[in-house]
Amino acid sequence: MDEPALIGSMFAGRYRILEPVGDGGMGQVFRAELLSTGETVALKLLHAEFSGIDEVVQRFEREAKLTTKLSHPNIVKTLDFGESNGRLFLAMEFAPGRSLAKMIEHAHTGAGGRLSVGRTMTIMRPILDALEYAHSRGVVHRDLKPENISVLPARNLLSHECIKLLDFGIAKLGVGTGAKGRRLTQLGLVLGTPGYMSPEQALGQEADARSDLYACGVILYEMLAGRLPFEADSAFDVISMHINATPQSLLALAPPTSIPAELDGVVLRCLAKQPDARFQSAGELRDALEEAAAHALDGDFAITTAKKTIAVGARALPRGGRLAIVAAAVALLIADHLPPTATGTTDRITRLDENGSPSATLPVPEPDEPTTARGPNRSSSLAVARQSSERTKHGPKQHRSSPKRRAR
Repeated sequence: MDEPALIGSMFAGRYRILEPVGDGGMGQVFRAELLSTGETVALKLLHAEFSGIDEVVQRFEREAKLTTKLSHPNIVKTLDFGESNGRLFLAMEFAPGRSLAKMIEHAHTGAGGRLSVGRTMTIMRPILDALEYAHSRGVVHRDLKPENISVLPARNLLSHECIKLLDFGIAKLGVGTGAKGRRLTQLGLVLGTPGYMSPEQALGQEADARSDLYACGVILYEMLAGRLPFEADSAFDVISMHINATPQSLLALAPPTSIPAELDGVVLRCLAKQPDARFQSAGELRDALEEAAAHALDGDFAITTAKKTIAVGARALPRGGRLAIVAAAVALLIADHLPPTATGTTDRITRLDENGSPSATLPVPEPDEPTTARGPNRSSSLAVARQSSERTKHGPKQHRSSPKRRAR
């Protein structure tokens, strides 16, 4: 059936197709209704020509079975898969949000042209959490790019936005060459998207978890620099640059004060040509990013809420605790001082230079960041801030140790 004829039709005996929401080389995605429950799902139909290729069908079924077992808050859940009327399909969790690609495009139209270090970290951290989870279960994405990252807005003032990774494991099935000439490459069932492709993918070699980390490096570079590390007039030239060219340092593209040298080093390591020279796991990359990004929080900050602006001295804090404690302090300010019905407020952290003048703005971290596999410490910063607030409120006498503690 032609794609327009699908709108309003019944599919696979249990879905009603409502409207198209996306298109790509492998297939088209529709918003659909699961008739038995009324639930809204994203229904991805692979183009009919792929359904006639046995290797594609086998790979599709294998990957679909694997991804249905993935359950992570930052991965869009695969709910169902099968074939109907010669069309392979996937039914996925419907996660309406704004793609990272749109956010980067919007940043390009603004004065800055790129995302801040703080904003970049709030997006990349959950993506790396999702990759760490999936890689530990043998699933490699192989087509990471901003279009496959969705940012769902916060539901209310005290909730946080949710980052979702799309198309896990299914993108490896093939590469489109246009509406009239879609075909599989002779090097394998997928290469990826030229702008985000690892050198080994470009050479037709097996792509493992480190290929995903290379793509993360490309995405990080694009968010921080406002452009891709390799740009050319043709996809062939871009692929050749991924194999042979050295990316330019971020420090040469942005004002020296906006990106810490440590962060530049992390991104360039992600873009190493040899997989062994990159970070070896998503967790290792996440930890390196957090350490490098902490350098962007050196100094004092002005925290602005709907009611007041206060200064936070970050220089006196140990380096490892600055990010968590400043974030928790902001979360506490919002929770304690803003009414639940407040709207239209602009909460932000403004970095102050040596003279106390604003030099950079970072987003306010959300107060209810979920606990991940790394342990409970990542969700305990609010409690730390509350304890710090209580000590400040009651004065230094509250800090004296008890006789029993001194005896120890």
